Amino acid sequence: MKNKKNLDMFLIRKFYRIKKMAQVMNKNVGIAVAAGIAIIIGVVGFQMYDTTYQVSTPEEYKKSMGTGSVSHVVYPDNPQLLGPLQINKDKYLLGENVYVILKDLRPQDKGTVEFITPGGVIYDSMGFNGENREFQKKYFKPQLIKSKNLCDKEDLVGKWTVMFKGYDMAKLHFELLPVTLPDQESHYLGCEVSYEIGIVDP
Repeated sequence: MKNKKNLDMFLIRKFYRIKKMAQVMNKNVGIAVAAGIAIIIGVVGFQMYDTTYQVSTPEEYKKSMGTGSVSHVVYPDNPQLLGPLQINKDKYLLGENVYVILKDLRPQDKGTVEFITPGGVIYDSMGFNGENREFQKKYFKPQLIKSKNLCDKEDLVGKWTVMFKGYDMAKLHFELLPVTLPDQESHYLGCEVSYEIGIVDP
């Protein structure tokens, strides 16, 4: 009887010891899981920060030339679409080219694409005829032009409109920022001479 009582006490103690060990193990597993999740979140966060496209100012870009520490002074491509019309992004610096594509034109597609400044001036246009070509492209650089009375860079800065002539129900927009691309500053000092640079219609 005494032996049975001792055996029962031994088993009870063993049971409580195992129960306590299980609680400690559960606590350790919980800590390990929390630590693992924190590490994963940290690594993902670091990678996202490291790969995020960061735009530098032209001054930072100039200071870092040759060091490789600043890689972007312009905004990344972000295609803006309106039917067959596409421009390569929604934000540009002064001095950057705006790339335009018309694709998948049908024979009945004929007209003109207009590029309008924030002040409402038709800066440029691009005619198209789907009977002749189903694909067209061009690029242009918004700049000061005396013949269009665009003689201050503030005339160019702001929200531009791209639309099909005679059809103002649908429009594309892009923003020209008040920041000048490095080495392009001289093109935005005034417009004593009327000239255009980089307007191409291949």
